[in-house]
Amino acid sequence: MNKSMFILKSSSLLFLLLSSFLLSGCNSEEKKVEISERQVAISFFEAIYNEKNAKKAISFCSANFKEEIEKYHTASNIAHRFFDMRFDSVKLHTSAMKTQIINEYNIQVTMMVQFTGIRNGATYKDYKKIRLIKKNEQWLVDKLLKTG
Repeated sequence: MNKSMFILKSSSLLFLLLSSFLLSGCNSEEKKVEISERQVAISFFEAIYNEKNAKKAISFCSANFKEEIEKYHTASNIAHRFFDMRFDSVKLHTSAMKTQIINEYNIQVTMMVQFTGIRNGATYKDYKKIRLIKKNEQWLVDKLLKTG
């Protein structure tokens, strides 16, 4: 009797532990990984210049900037006509961040993106200044700024 009671208690405890483990997994919300403003800026330009994917680039844009960029239809047109830069391939580097907190809902960052690219076998360097905004916990490219 003592042995059967021990087995019953042990199996009940094991069942309880397994049940709570499984149920806690069902109710937990999937945690979103926040992509930093640097990663968004790099991903935006990578999509245009290296992946040649306008739709992907547009997914990193605010509503206003999206309207501006969509007019060019293709990644090569965006690169050539909007940003006035063409590369066969490019390496990107971000720097000179300036964060400005407008209020608890609006945060913006100004960032310089340096391009080191190859075109027709020659190496070119250029840079662009952009503004990103944080909307709904997500960083978005919002505007191309004038340099200088």
